[in-house]
Amino acid sequence: MRYAIIPLIISAVLHLLGFALADFASDSLFLLFPAGLYCVLSLLLLRGVIAAGWLTLVCMIGGVAGTLIEFTGPLIAPAPILIAIILADASTAALLIRGLWLARKSRSAV
Repeated sequence: MRYAIIPLIISAVLHLLGFALADFASDSLFLLFPAGLYCVLSLLLLRGVIAAGWLTLVCMIGGVAGTLIEFTGPLIAPAPILIAIILADASTAALLIRGLWLARKSRSAV
């Protein structure tokens, strides 16, 4: 699960970058919450907390869905940043699925 930390931090940085590129607009304030949450989750993943892995996976699925929904209305950040967020969140989710699967597999072997 530690490999998932890298795209998770990239996603947090992209959220902050999107906020900055939107000229710190009040409509883009929403981008700060996921950035902070992802930083906290990355610290928990670094410590190996399995429950944090499941919570992060749910957040990544919601993050991809929420960012895709952003394309139906006025954008809160530049489109390339939103696309990069989708890619980072999807990468994190894929690595988390792999990590959680291997963790469950190794626990059942014991």
